[in-house]
Amino acid sequence: MQTATDIIDLFELKQPCGISPRGYYSGQPLEKGGTSIPGKAAPAIRWLFNKGYIKSTDKVLDYGAGKFGRNGIFLREQGCEVFCYDPFNGTDKNGWNGVAKTISLPSTLFDVAFSCFVLNVVPFHTEQSIIKEVNSFAKYAFHVTRNTDIFDSIKKALGRKDKLVGKFFLDNFATDLEKEQYEAGELDEDTILEFCMYGVQTSKGFQRIPCCEKQGMKLLRSTGGFKIYES
Repeated sequence: MQTATDIIDLFELKQPCGISPRGYYSGQPLEKGGTSIPGKAAPAIRWLFNKGYIKSTDKVLDYGAGKFGRNGIFLREQGCEVFCYDPFNGTDKNGWNGVAKTISLPSTLFDVAFSCFVLNVVPFHTEQSIIKEVNSFAKYAFHVTRNTDIFDSIKKALGRKDKLVGKFFLDNFATDLEKEQYEAGELDEDTILEFCMYGVQTSKGFQRIPCCEKQGMKLLRSTGGFKIYES
């Protein structure tokens, strides 16, 4: 159930998904492992647990858990049985304790499956296969993505002519007019938002603002730092 704060969050934010992008980056990201974030559990996962979407009695799949498995650690501390899986960063054979590199478990095993900050580090053309696979493992599935914080960082990077972001923009996305606007420091926000939806290589890895609501997924919560979808 959305709180008054959630509704305010949703309507005060820029809404990139109101824009239809001209296309999406069709290549492969130039690096892997963008979900390997150290520290405490993501606020979105804490929210899902506190709101009862994930219960202490649940068996949970953390898909794309990252090298540190921080969300799985938090949920285990709450009493959940959690299998952490990451095909790029997994190092443990037993995902029930660590982060596994492979997964060969029956799809009926889990009560809840989720991905957290996975869809925003892959190109659009691989998004659907990930969503489908995550959804196949449990009756209830959730996907957490980054949101307009990507726009904020990319806007700043383009403004200061960041070598990596600027080159990617000029080589892969910009029209001749937009190239002139970039050089003059006159890019408008709609162009930058569209670029963020297209996908961009940054110094911290490939990033993109997904718009899963356009694919029929329910948007549970939206803040500047994250969006939570139920599928």
